[in-house]
Amino acid sequence: MIRFRQIEAFRSLIMMGTSVGAARALHVTQPAISRLIADLEADLGFSLFSRVGGRLNPTNAGLRFYKSVEENFLGLERLKQVAEIIRDEASEGLTVACMPVIASTLLPPILADFVERHPGVPIRVDSVKVPEVLTILQNHKADVAISQAFAAVAGIEVEKLLHARAQCAMPASHRLAKKKTVRAQDLRGERIIGWVPNSRQPYAAEQSVFSAGEDRANYTVLTDTAHTRYAMVAGGLGVSIVEPFAAKVWRAHGVVVRPFDAAIEYEYVLSYPSSGIRSDLVASFRESVLRVVATYSLDEAPASASAEA
Repeated sequence: MIRFRQIEAFRSLIMMGTSVGAARALHVTQPAISRLIADLEADLGFSLFSRVGGRLNPTNAGLRFYKSVEENFLGLERLKQVAEIIRDEASEGLTVACMPVIASTLLPPILADFVERHPGVPIRVDSVKVPEVLTILQNHKADVAISQAFAAVAGIEVEKLLHARAQCAMPASHRLAKKKTVRAQDLRGERIIGWVPNSRQPYAAEQSVFSAGEDRANYTVLTDTAHTRYAMVAGGLGVSIVEPFAAKVWRAHGVVVRPFDAAIEYEYVLSYPSSGIRSDLVASFRESVLRVVATYSLDEAPASASAEA
């Protein structure tokens, strides 16, 4: 029967190159390494090393076996990392990954609802963009996430949460602020604060509007965060097609939003690591999310919410 210590000795010998180095790495004697390797070869039924002039060189079979060993060791290392994360953090707490614009608008009332029912439970909020959300969930560094929708990704389970129509943001003194609804042709000649190309969903939607028009968009600033777009508008650098969540925050800074007459919607989702099992805290957090979303107002232009129980 193959023993773990034998595998450790074999891996260490391959990595260190000599039995002396392997013995030092595992804090055992050189004869112990030789004995472990000999026992492993006997259990496997083939030679892992060729012995020429006192040197040990991996055989082809040994190298093939090492590849499989390394793959399994990487899995063990990952388990060690997860265990360290759990040990270093409060294991009974809740970690939420969230886009910055959601973290500063929708998340506070959600957490207020959650904390009312779970006082004293430690909560960690990782405010990150969508690519980082995916990485955090895949690595099990967050229990749940709220973000814009994304394409299917292995290891992540997604639940539709709500969708919101795009708005047009402008300074309160801007000529377009007098309109009830802003149309694509109204932006002709205007300086535009736009999305950078790697912002996927909003960038593609924005480009579809301008590509259908007669004029090219006159971009002055490109950015990949909603709050930055609002800040640029507040600074007088142009108008912008925006998601509506941050409108309440920036109204105090002289920014107003008007409905934008174009088929642009932002979809938001709850997502979880794909394990099939969720803790009671995650289930309770989900309840808080759905409860808040059902009554949440998106400033002048409410979202069309469709939370699925």
